[in-house]
Amino acid sequence: MSKLGENTIDWLILFPIILFLSIGTYQRNAHWNSELELWKDCVKKSPHKERVHHNLGYAYYGLGQLDEAQKEFEDALRLNPRYALSMYNLGLVYYRKGLMDEAIGFYKRAIELDPKFPDSFYNLGLTYYQKGLYHKAIKVYQELSEYKPKYKNVHNRLGLSYKKLKKWDDAIQAFLEEVRYHPESHDALIFLGKIYMELKVYPMALQYYEKVLTYPNIPEADKIRKTIAVIEKAQNKRERKKIDGKD
Repeated sequence: MSKLGENTIDWLILFPIILFLSIGTYQRNAHWNSELELWKDCVKKSPHKERVHHNLGYAYYGLGQLDEAQKEFEDALRLNPRYALSMYNLGLVYYRKGLMDEAIGFYKRAIELDPKFPDSFYNLGLTYYQKGLYHKAIKVYQELSEYKPKYKNVHNRLGLSYKKLKKWDDAIQAFLEEVRYHPESHDALIFLGKIYMELKVYPMALQYYEKVLTYPNIPEADKIRKTIAVIEKAQNKRERKKIDGKD
């Protein structure tokens, strides 16, 4: 086959994928751009309302324009220093900028202003985790899980924090809680499989990995199948040794 023929076939395969992804990106950008123009106009008409500055900031944030988003959230807080949502969103901005200490400060202040907004707790815990402050992350996730036990992924994050400290029993319990509240959470099953692999309790690891494969559209499916094959091969080898030993 000629070089041109190979390239033509490649593009025939790739073009629908590229087109699909391009359309998705265009639609997302179109949404945020229309939001941006809407709230820009609202700010011109009502410059002294904190909500319009906040919403404009969120539109900038959706487009990844972090400096502009930060300015609008700060403007909202100048108009209303107790506007908890803008305080929280400044935490998001600083987190995305990689300024973890600043993000922590804003999440804490957002919690002081609105102690029942779960996202502030979740992202505060996440920031502690990223900084390696696992004990602090655990404390935050425990508090969130107590008053909002059905909050998506809170038990997973708690389990991962325990896992970093090698508190295996606590980590296992946290992942099991995630499965209890969210049976669709294949991530929790994968984390359980990984813990049992680390503990070398291979039958339990196998049990959870096999359960993961009963879920549809698992991105890690091929990797999990390979892991299962390795476990089964090791188990078969051990069984053969036992049989040989008896002989």
